[in-house]
Amino acid sequence: MPRSARLLRREQFTEALATRAAARRRYFTLFARPNGLPLARIGIIASKRVAPRAVDRNRAKRLVRETFRKLRHRLGGMDLVVELRRCPAQGFNEAAGAEFARMLEELGARPSG
Repeated sequence: MPRSARLLRREQFTEALATRAAARRRYFTLFARPNGLPLARIGIIASKRVAPRAVDRNRAKRLVRETFRKLRHRLGGMDLVVELRRCPAQGFNEAAGAEFARMLEELGARPSG
């Protein structure tokens, strides 16, 4: 994913996290705010407290990035922060990916502003 599609600085995360959660589901919380740019950007928070094994954190981030890559053209100018809420017992699979995809689709279907 190109640098232009990622949130890189602490201030960018802080500004997005200061907004109300756009969606909260079993495995993820999504924060969103308009960024004034023509493209969507994403940042991912996956803490050790939620997913102690690095393999689970990395798989969750990979799943989120891939789903975002497929749907980002529908989101417009948004900054998104995805926070991992819990780790499934079997690890991250298609069900968790589908949950995140639904969250993004709901967000993309909303009118901007």
